[in-house]
Amino acid sequence: MPKTKQIKKGNKPDKSAYEVKGLDESWNDRFLELSERAPVRTERLRIHFDRSPDIFTIPKLTSYRNVPLGLFHDDHLIGCAVAAYQKRYINGALTDVIYLGNMHVIERGTGRIFLKKLSDRVVQKMKDRPEVEYLYAYVMEGNRPADKLVRLGELDSRWAGSVSMSTILTIKPIALDSKYTVRKAEMADVDQIVALLSDEFRQLWLAPEMSKERFLQNLNNRQNIGIKNYFLAIRNNEVVGTCLAWDMTPFKKNRIWFHGFRMGLIRFGYHIAARLTGSPPLPKPGEAFKDVTIAEYAVRDRDPKIMEALLRFVYREYRRKGYQAVIFGCDSHDPIIKATKPFISREVRSGVIITPLQENSKRNLIPPDLIFADAIQI
Repeated sequence: MPKTKQIKKGNKPDKSAYEVKGLDESWNDRFLELSERAPVRTERLRIHFDRSPDIFTIPKLTSYRNVPLGLFHDDHLIGCAVAAYQKRYINGALTDVIYLGNMHVIERGTGRIFLKKLSDRVVQKMKDRPEVEYLYAYVMEGNRPADKLVRLGELDSRWAGSVSMSTILTIKPIALDSKYTVRKAEMADVDQIVALLSDEFRQLWLAPEMSKERFLQNLNNRQNIGIKNYFLAIRNNEVVGTCLAWDMTPFKKNRIWFHGFRMGLIRFGYHIAARLTGSPPLPKPGEAFKDVTIAEYAVRDRDPKIMEALLRFVYREYRRKGYQAVIFGCDSHDPIIKATKPFISREVRSGVIITPLQENSKRNLIPPDLIFADAIQI
């Protein structure tokens, strides 16, 4: 990839030299290069959300239309994003939205230009798409450059809330919860699974559509899963909870570098503990975690104890297989996060930004009670 020009501090870039273009999936390799060169940074860590071999795998699983976007400076690609058109629940109704993800910029000082150019493009395109009501995106807590861009308000954006992704480390033995029976699902359980997920998703902002037809489509289209990747929590012969444990590492890998003496000390202590407990060690800096994602879940009355019983079973199942972590997400203020208390975990919060794209969208926007933490695409 050609070297990029860096804007010197105090110099204002010539905005006319930059252009956002709609691209196609043939730009996959270039997008992957940009994501590797522009990892997410916080004070204590650097994360490369590696989506190789195909950055469009997840958007195609979660969306009905995808538009790759590139920021060019004098014909050199220096930034990218993917606008994913989806149907998500807003205020209890399925609504057409755009998820803006996989956004990376490698030329210092051009993030604001990228956002402004994207804003202009979205405003222009939405004139012909009145059915698309909102745009949303995630900003990791501590990611200062991204946070500053949102506060510029280029897209009339506002904070809707935050979601928490917990990395549960499989370092210690965990017992099962004797109050619940947890087992792998069978095809005969599909109706009960769909009923739980559908009831759950309708209550959550930005949750996807769920029906029996959609469930079976997902089961057929998603890589590396089958019905036995769903688990059921049963009490008094009644199914009271379900979750999907999905190894997404063939196309969704997390590569982490920790910074600072304290993080180094924690890492050293972890390796000693792992030897003593027979647990898998942490990956080396920059190596991918071997993790399993709780991609979907629903429990009766959002009871953390039911969710905890499911997590305990999945944890034991995948710890035995040598997995280093279980990924679990929820709204940062959802009491269900108590389900992670028995485990050693690290929580990372991301702000959820919502942008009304139509006049009626602004009028109808009601602050959400709880936001769906989409562990598949975050």
